[in-house]
Amino acid sequence: MLIDVALLFALGASLAYAFADVTARFGLHRADPVVGAMMALTASVVMFLVIIPASGAEFPAFGAHYLWMAAGGVCNPGLFFVLFFIGISRIGVSRAAPIKGSSAIFAALLAMVFLGEEPTWYNLGGILLVVGGIGVISSGAGEGRWSRVDMLWPLGAAVVAAIAALCWRTGIQEFPDTVAGTAVAIFSALVVVGAYTLAVRRDRILENVRASWQFFIVAGAIEGFGKFLYAGALQLGEVYRMLPVIQTSPLFVVLLSLVVLRRAERITWRVPAGAVLTVGGAILVNVRFG
Repeated sequence: MLIDVALLFALGASLAYAFADVTARFGLHRADPVVGAMMALTASVVMFLVIIPASGAEFPAFGAHYLWMAAGGVCNPGLFFVLFFIGISRIGVSRAAPIKGSSAIFAALLAMVFLGEEPTWYNLGGILLVVGGIGVISSGAGEGRWSRVDMLWPLGAAVVAAIAALCWRTGIQEFPDTVAGTAVAIFSALVVVGAYTLAVRRDRILENVRASWQFFIVAGAIEGFGKFLYAGALQLGEVYRMLPVIQTSPLFVVLLSLVVLRRAERITWRVPAGAVLTVGGAILVNVRFG
């Protein structure tokens, strides 16, 4: 099995997302998910406003690659944040995170159709393990205070994350500096989510910021760093390999949840078992021999 730099970027993004997800969970006890998404994106943008001049990042000439990155950013982290945060607030982070990990399935199919990527039979076998893991987690819908229909929120996040991966993969190739490309995507996400929040949640913004800003500032900063690693992974590796590895974050989320959220969420044997299947499938999707 070949271990490359792209894989290291993907694993780093996975770990960063796990910490961001758990941190956001604390904030969502006190805040509206949409306002929380806006706060997290604001923190990410501010972080990049500091990093860009400090790193000397250069932006290429304007072209279609900017539109691809903008579209990718609107999908993820923009729409992804909103859908996933609502999912966390409805069913808990330890369940929502593995379910949104199914984005690996959608991404692999889209990459084969639109990018011409060619996964092997054992890569596709890994996708089946991911599906099995999601099934194990969701089979416990009768336990705890959540409904099976609430799974649609993180599942929707999975779909937009898969679409976003194709946009990021296409656009980031034309950005010599990954920081610049990531900044374009995150800024685009903030514009859309911020406009929506002002339109439909204007009366809740101030009280939500006062109650939970510190959690979303931290979550947004970590997420922003994760997006930099995510961009690096997609710049160097195929979508069908990178996204499943990035989506191993549910395993880290479950481990963190078992440690810090035991009293906040009801975690049964199905959650860690399903997470192990999901992560195992993601690893198999990424395996390359030769």
